[in-house]
Amino acid sequence: MFEKFKNYLFKSYHRPSAKILHIFVFLKSIFYNKKTILFSEKMFLLKDPPNSTIYLNFLGRIMYITINIITIIFLNRFYNNNTFIDNGEDSKKNTLLTKKGNDDSVWPVQSLNFLEQKKIEVDKDFLQDLNNSYDYSIELISTKKNYEDSEWWKTCRDEYKKEFLENGNLNLTALENFRSKTKTNSAIINDLSYLKSSQNRIDKIKSLSLVNLYHKISDYIDLEVLRKASESFVGKNICLNYRNQRLSHSILRHAYFCSQISKFTELKTDEHNIIADIGGGYGGLARLLKYTFKKSTIIIFEIPEACILATYFLKRNFPSAKIGQAIDFKNPSSFEKESIKKFDFIILPQPKIENISDNSIDLIINTISMGEMTNETQKYYLKNIERVTKNYFYSVNRPKERVEKFNAQGFYNWNFEKKWDVKLYNFSYTYHIEFLGKKSNY
Repeated sequence: MFEKFKNYLFKSYHRPSAKILHIFVFLKSIFYNKKTILFSEKMFLLKDPPNSTIYLNFLGRIMYITINIITIIFLNRFYNNNTFIDNGEDSKKNTLLTKKGNDDSVWPVQSLNFLEQKKIEVDKDFLQDLNNSYDYSIELISTKKNYEDSEWWKTCRDEYKKEFLENGNLNLTALENFRSKTKTNSAIINDLSYLKSSQNRIDKIKSLSLVNLYHKISDYIDLEVLRKASESFVGKNICLNYRNQRLSHSILRHAYFCSQISKFTELKTDEHNIIADIGGGYGGLARLLKYTFKKSTIIIFEIPEACILATYFLKRNFPSAKIGQAIDFKNPSSFEKESIKKFDFIILPQPKIENISDNSIDLIINTISMGEMTNETQKYYLKNIERVTKNYFYSVNRPKERVEKFNAQGFYNWNFEKKWDVKLYNFSYTYHIEFLGKKSNY
């Protein structure tokens, strides 16, 4: 009799401790959002889920931040030892976390940076082509009079030239560290240097905003995309390593854009689409898009200096990819659809959009940067967007004009001439109008 009672108390399926655990887990669930799946096949037998399957609501995020601020202030560490700030290198701690599964991250590891080869050297011929493409791009832009850079971008371009070019040649040391040591007004670079140190208490407290955003955005993003979203080591930016993912504001923003495109378009991930990103920066969004639409060609149109960063970044992340540069597209015949599809990525200066055939781009994207252009440049791009787009245009841009910084009009001022069926229209978490339109043939 005693043994049966003892077995019931400590070993049986419905032991009292299991009931206490059920109550504890049920109370904890007030901190979870709707993406956390929590139920049991048996009544009154909830079990504590692994951290990697939990997504926090507002109360949960407040609790997480409060606990971690206390441990950081008094112990200079995060509450969970598997959360840390890494220094932009392929550190031993990252490697150790990938040897077996644990409750703090998805197993097998989903993060994109673990799918990529590290410390890949770019061959000299490719770098020479990159240098020649830059020279050709500068020459090409000098002949174009129908648009010009805003004062803002003139300043950023001068900073880029000073940082990444030395006597007309590429500064490879600066390129290797372009996401950690570059001094510029450009937001696409500054966002990546949000954290400065892996030991500083202030940086650790600042990094909690990334965990907060990770869980907040989980309410809106496809979890398959979120679980993979992780910064590349290329450029050596310092990130928060959370759930075996290298988090930055940029990677979470790009993951959101990628998820929205995947959810609200009918583009097939196993088909060869042609996707263009106007103002694609250093290629962060293009990297995520390539993992989602694996067979597709991704084209970036950018200022010549940003083309350098994007070409270098994508080649380091996809060493076997075929990347087209400006000098590969001097001849207008090279823009035929079948020629474009031979490349994984194509990185081009702005005027090359004029050579793209009508109705040949399956999806064209601009996120935030058109609001930083002059009004004339915005009109130039919009005219070409409406011409070359076959199916979709995805825009995330400031709604109204902003005079004091960019002296440029906003999304509400764009004069659309084509008919667009609105598939998505939101005020995004980046404080912009998020628009996805499908080109109408009527």
